[in-house]
Amino acid sequence: MRGAVDQVPFLPPIALEILAECLQGRVPRDPDWELIIGCANDNLVGPLLYRRLVQSGQAAQIDPEALSYLASVDAANITRNSMLKAQLDEALSALTAEGLEAGLMKGAVNLFQAADAAEVPRMSFDLDIVTSPEQDADVERVLSRLGYEKFPDSRNQYSLGSYFRADVAGALDIHHRIPERYFGTISARDIEEQSHLVPFGAGAVRIPNANLRLVTSLAHDMLHDRGVFSGFVHLRYLNDLIELCADPADPVDWQQVEDRFATYRFKLGLELQCRLIRHLFPGAGFPEGPRSRLGWLLHQRRLLRSRLPGLAGLEWQLILRLRRTRFWLWLRQPR
Repeated sequence: MRGAVDQVPFLPPIALEILAECLQGRVPRDPDWELIIGCANDNLVGPLLYRRLVQSGQAAQIDPEALSYLASVDAANITRNSMLKAQLDEALSALTAEGLEAGLMKGAVNLFQAADAAEVPRMSFDLDIVTSPEQDADVERVLSRLGYEKFPDSRNQYSLGSYFRADVAGALDIHHRIPERYFGTISARDIEEQSHLVPFGAGAVRIPNANLRLVTSLAHDMLHDRGVFSGFVHLRYLNDLIELCADPADPVDWQQVEDRFATYRFKLGLELQCRLIRHLFPGAGFPEGPRSRLGWLLHQRRLLRSRLPGLAGLEWQLILRLRRTRFWLWLRQPR
């Protein structure tokens, strides 16, 4: 049962909360499937919703049209993930054949580790690959040989660029440095120490452990994408965190996460995600995480934004205006 501290009692449950119930196999009475499916699509968890509903054994209670639609979304995602996995295998085989070492991030790890892409309900935009800056020329040569072209202006100080090809499902994002917006939470040494090499093709691929994957997800959503400041909620990232912490074969060292990554803004992002997961998924066994008055206030703000999208839109317009001021530059400073 959710604690009273996480409630906004004068407002009805939000689509996000109803969707979370469905993802836990609990179908509400007289559900508004248009609302639930719309929220699932916004959060890129449609395939996951379909599988959780079927696994719950309550498929007979679900509107047939809604279930059929979700089944089609899941089938389309299986097709797309199969294409992405084949694309990833091709790229990694070509890189390792040249003696180049590549690492993986985010959804690319799920696809690489799966025996079959159909096992992965996660929806992914692209494939994130990490290479060394010293390998840039060789990596570009390999990708060019495979027929890839670079998106104009996609190269920056953190990335070799994003590469596309007409017959593939997603771009290849080639990273070689961690953006400054991660505020020092992840270093090159962390990437090496908290990952392991897995034999693949003519060489090996570097796979991050659960600790590094969790911190990467937190830093990307809450710092790089400014989730702490914006108040946006991405249920797909929340599910990533839950699944990472539920794997007994690769346990997360929470003390290390809290102690080592001690910048104030990172801890605030960690607190917000912990609070929201414990609110939406109380049975997930997710740790409590840090606690602060500001964290509680920002958590209530996220819930309020989700319940009142009109107010959230107005707030966002004010934030966009704030970005033109000097105060915004001050807010962006690491703390």
